[in-house]
Amino acid sequence: MFSKILLLFLSITLVFGSFADSPLTSTPFYKAYLDKKIVKRAKENGLDKKVIKYLGKSKHDAALKIAAINAVGWGKEGTTKKFEESLLKKRKGLDTAVFNFLREVPEKAPVETEQTKLLTSDDLMCWTYLQAMEDYFHPEKCMSGAFFCFVRNEKSMAHATVFALIACQNSFDYDWCKIYQLGQLYLVETDYEENKLSTEAVKIILDYLNLYGDSCKE
Repeated sequence: MFSKILLLFLSITLVFGSFADSPLTSTPFYKAYLDKKIVKRAKENGLDKKVIKYLGKSKHDAALKIAAINAVGWGKEGTTKKFEESLLKKRKGLDTAVFNFLREVPEKAPVETEQTKLLTSDDLMCWTYLQAMEDYFHPEKCMSGAFFCFVRNEKSMAHATVFALIACQNSFDYDWCKIYQLGQLYLVETDYEENKLSTEAVKIILDYLNLYGDSCKE
């Protein structure tokens, strides 16, 4: 699986640009989790202190974490910074420069540093998804975080979903067929052992990504 991830990363990492009608902004899978208090709260109150605290707890379901971020919505300025501030307080030795490093546009598969290793895979997953949703016009700035969080935890569907959505966003301007293929690969064909999304959540995502299937016939 790692070799597939690496090849995918290299094929999409230098492609930039996206629009409001796009994989990150048109997949409101939080709707499948509105019966969960934290997701409902995120929808009603945004990224408040309680939601941030939930994201920072390792014991909480990663699928619910990304559903809560999805519920916060896209284009919400300042959300990523709020989460960064909470991580700086929680993770001993963490420096703000790590987030600048994660936003750098890599020309090849990135290598973790001592600073990125201070972040858990869930920290990276949440930071990456928040960054992507806030600044959805520049998904290339999220690729390092997406790469790190997924390769650390390939058995987790939640981590794979964040990676896949950002990869789809990167593909939006140049290869619509790849958007469909990525959805099939990561949300249909791959089996996961941990943090599985609900059937309804997957359907919401695929209902959008599958719209690009016709591009593969051209």
